[in-house]
Amino acid sequence: MIKQGLWAVKKWMAFAERRYQIAKYAKFGPDHIFDIKVDDLSIKLTFLDRPIGNAMVERIQGRREPTTVTAIRALVKPGSKVLELGGCYGYFTYIMASCAGPEGKVVSIEGTPNNYRILQRNIELNNLKNVAVYNLFITDKADHITYTSDEHDPYQAIDRLMKGGTIGSPGQVSVQTVRLSSFLNEIGFKPDYVFMDIEGFEVDVFKDFGCDYFVKHRPVIVFEIHEMFYKNGDNLTLIKEILGQHNYYYRKDGDNLLCLPN
Repeated sequence: MIKQGLWAVKKWMAFAERRYQIAKYAKFGPDHIFDIKVDDLSIKLTFLDRPIGNAMVERIQGRREPTTVTAIRALVKPGSKVLELGGCYGYFTYIMASCAGPEGKVVSIEGTPNNYRILQRNIELNNLKNVAVYNLFITDKADHITYTSDEHDPYQAIDRLMKGGTIGSPGQVSVQTVRLSSFLNEIGFKPDYVFMDIEGFEVDVFKDFGCDYFVKHRPVIVFEIHEMFYKNGDNLTLIKEILGQHNYYYRKDGDNLLCLPN
């Protein structure tokens, strides 16, 4: 009983601390530009009119997904070509661009239109000349995916996609979907590194790359694992099988899988 009580107190204190931190930064209001430090990097970030949440606080305090930051900074070298799938607000985009340097290039893809606006603004704020951004969704399950005008995360839109939903009601925005290998060929971009955080659609990427792409190109790939979104055999086991078939090895690091060609 004492241990349970202590656990409950710690849980409540952690919740209270998160609420305090959110309230502390929310007072700055919409469109505020935050000056952020991530190790020795200085980043400017705005979230435009989106209400501050815990994931934003972690970015403001320079502590969002430290294992991902470490992977980017350990792998990406000056002159590297980097593909980011799931650019979100541009926090990791800046780190990739900084590591790649002016001779390198980052292509960042973000599917959610409202997050894409924020991503574009933060690239402008930080004067990232070596970054190109695209508002696209990576899947071959439909021609497009729809978002309502007030959506800031992909989950409801993904649910509509899985249920066969199409654009119909006023206020919805249609985002083009692409097969990643075809898109990369179209823009003439051959990444050395691919970083993905795309809510389970990494399976689509690996199935696509496994058809032919890995025969010609062998990028290092780092992606966040999303077990809760994997269904009907499209899961981590399948991804590992595709990697094995194409002579890749992999290592798990926190919530990420680091995939390297032999």
